[in-house]
Amino acid sequence: MNTHLPAALLAALFLASPMASAPSTTSATPTTSATPTTPASPDGPGAAVAPAPVTTLRLTVSGPAPATTAPSPDAVAPSAPAARTVTLLCDPAGGDHPRAEAACADLDARQGRVERDSDTACVLLYDPVEVRAEGVWRGRPVSFSRQYGNTCELNARTGAVFAF
Repeated sequence: MNTHLPAALLAALFLASPMASAPSTTSATPTTSATPTTPASPDGPGAAVAPAPVTTLRLTVSGPAPATTAPSPDAVAPSAPAARTVTLLCDPAGGDHPRAEAACADLDARQGRVERDSDTACVLLYDPVEVRAEGVWRGRPVSFSRQYGNTCELNARTGAVFAF
């Protein structure tokens, strides 16, 4: 069974959509085209410049919200909030991720791997958090899914990528 098929399909959909290739802007200044240009180069005047690899990730966190991991005063555990989902764009950093620059820097430092080694000690409170990352990092498909014991473990192992 090919486990990379969903990520490849998602990547193709992102790349085929008009929003993936056209940067969003609110200013009145003209934007440059996303098509390759033909500057003067040693290869000749008609040599095309390849576009930069695309990085677009859809990140989802399901589990406790950052400030709601304690049980309620009624001794009844609060219900888990709905999944939170953001889109992360890199090169340049953007999307609706609140820490896009830091998340892109974390991904770049690990060559696109979402998870990192960590020696951070976290409390042994079991409050599971599920995360998912689907999309493309620099032209390569990404499909990552994992459950962590709590938000401390999540933050220690993924840095700013799922910090939203």
